[in-house]
Amino acid sequence: MYFELRILTENDKNIIEHFFEEASDYAILESGESNPQLECESLLNDLPPEKTKSDKFVYGIFNDKSILIGLVDLVKDFPTKGEFMLGLLEFVPEVRHQGLGKAVHEILVEKVRHLGANSLRIGVLEVNIAALKFWKSLGYIKFKETELEFGSKKQKIDVMRLNLRD
Repeated sequence: MYFELRILTENDKNIIEHFFEEASDYAILESGESNPQLECESLLNDLPPEKTKSDKFVYGIFNDKSILIGLVDLVKDFPTKGEFMLGLLEFVPEVRHQGLGKAVHEILVEKVRHLGANSLRIGVLEVNIAALKFWKSLGYIKFKETELEFGSKKQKIDVMRLNLRD
């Protein structure tokens, strides 16, 4: 399947909000509700402590018709130098389970290696069994558990890491 990665900005709010409407199942799983406008603001603006906008990369994944079919959120050197936090890799339902996630991940690995990454980190909802299986298949290893609140839901999170250096 053809796809193209492009950096997204505030100018892309309309297509990002539309994406979150189409892919509302994840927000509902995570927090119990979908709010595309809030999710868009969060994607574009939320940063960990001590991080700036220059540390954050938001990519849109576009199909051959230039329709936004996926999103990526990366934060450089978080929580430590050389580790990148993959905050989001999400697709609209109709393109899932077709190998797109793996293909996009391969490109992301090359991009972050170029930027000095030694590892990638991701937090995965324990209730998201398919996602846990996906990340494990890419070589991610769980190294801790935590619990976070999303809206009115408390979620257990498996924190996983992929070592990028031999």
